[in-house]
Parts: sequence; C-alpha cells; structure tokens
Amino acid sequence: MKFRHFIPLLIGLLLGFMLSWWGFLIVFPWIGAWITIGNLIAAKRKGKEKDLGRRISILMISPVFLIFLGVMQRENLQIEETVFYVLLFISSGIFIRVLMHYAIAKIIGPFIWGRGFCGWACWTAAILEWLPIKENQHIPIKYTRIRYLVFVVSLLIPVLFVLLGYDWVSNHIYEDGKFIATGKPGALVWFLVGNVIYYLVAIFLAFKFKKKRAFCKIACPVSIVMKPQTTIALIRKSPSGKECTTCKTCNVCCPMDVDVMSYISAGKKVNSSECILCGKCGNVCPQKAIR
Repeated sequence: MKFRHFIPLLIGLLLGFMLSWWGFLIVFPWIGAWITIGNLIAAKRKGKEKDLGRRISILMISPVFLIFLGVMQRENLQIEETVFYVLLFISSGIFIRVLMHYAIAKIIGPFIWGRGFCGWACWTAAILEWLPIKENQHIPIKYTRIRYLVFVVSLLIPVLFVLLGYDWVSNHIYEDGKFIATGKPGALVWFLVGNVIYYLVAIFLAFKFKKKRAFCKIACPVSIVMKPQTTIALIRKSPSGKECTTCKTCNVCCPMDVDVMSYISAGKKVNSSECILCGKCGNVCPQKAIR
C-alpha cells in the first residue's frame, strides 16, 4: 500500500466536510473510498488484470448517482436537466446542488484529472465496462462527430420544453409554493426516461461496433464539456523514463482510441482530450514505459 492510493479517499472526505449539504458527506467520501479500493485491488494484480480494480470502482460508485441522488433525492445529473437548473439560476438566482456536481466533476475538476470522471465514475460506463465484449474495434472519426450533434440536441431539448410552456419549476422544484431540494415526480420521470435511453443506446452501440465504450466515442454529450480542459489537465498519463519500443500494445488496448504510443515514444504526456485515465495503457505496457 502506498499513500497515493488513499488520496482519493482523503479528497472525498475533505469535500464532504467542506460543502454544506449533509448528502455530500455520503456522495464524496463514497466516491473517494471506492476509487481508493479500486487502486488497492489493482495494486495486487499484474498486467491487464489490474483493470479489475477500476471496473469494480466505477460499478460501485454508480449507485450514489443512480439511487441516492437520482431516485432518493430526485436529482438528475444528466446534461438535459442541468440545462433546466442553469435556466433557473439565470432567471431567479436559485443555485441547485446539481450545478455544484457539474462544477466539480465536469467543469473545474477536468483541469486537474481530465476526463477521469468518464474512466472512474460514469454510471453509464459502469454497465458498459462489464459487457461480454472482448473486441476493442477502432471507431472511425466520422462517427465521433455525431456526439457534437447530440450535445446540441441535449441543450435544445429543455429549452424547447420551456418555450412550449412546460412548467418545469413547479414540476421539479416547488411544492406548495415552497422550495424543496429534492424536487417533485417530474424530475424523477426525466431521470428515469433519460437514463433508459442512454443505456439502451450505449449497449446497442457497444455490440454494434464491438467496443464497450463506443457510446463514449459516438454519442455521449457530456464528453464535449470536458474535452477542452483535458488537454491541459494536471494529471495525465506520462512517460516513466523507460524506453518505449513502439510495440503499440498501449494503442491496441485503449478504450478511447488514443494514440498513446506517439506521445510516450516522443517523451511527452498524453495530451489527447479522449484520455479517460483508465490506466489500461500503463497496465499492459511490457516495458513499463507509461505511468
């Protein structure tokens, strides 16, 4: 065991105690604890088997988003409903906790850990990681552009609902004229319908393209939010100092089709906005040239 394995847990505890809502004492320590557990599991294994730790982590983290926040607290963390919260903040100044989630995990956080959320905490990918698909086919670039269209549609759907007269505030936020943090059934309906659509599309794409994370490459709108920060993130996969033999093993295993070898063989940090810090490249590198 090394101290660095416990850093996620310590950060989770710190955030949980720093932020005002009691639920954050559950959310952030839970996330931090399972990332730490995943790292400890990985430390006991070798090669590609090390990824088991991360896969367990992402699976065990997902209930805090799906069950605790989504079902129990009626807080939809998907981008579509987040737009509603942004509109509410602009129009009334009311700041909803979901915006804090986005600020930490998907706006500010990526400056530090890039798209680490995608690799370690995404509840959609948590299921995809366990699909019985052995292949890792490359996704043609032309398909990866679709997610930009999905991103625009995801932003426009809630705006369109508001313009058509959907009373989002009374259906999601207010009850008997009083503000409640957990929202009303409308929020739960959006949450359930949105997630079912995401899961169905993600699983279909995974089998269609023979790649577990095909959805991430083709249709995930959230990835667009994090891509710019990822290229300058503080934490990135880097050369270890050992010689890269350009065997391309890292490229073959990368779930996001990053040309890891080009960066490492040139002695540079991985600067791709597609990197999700899954660590698979370093796990399988025969020369241990990646850290």
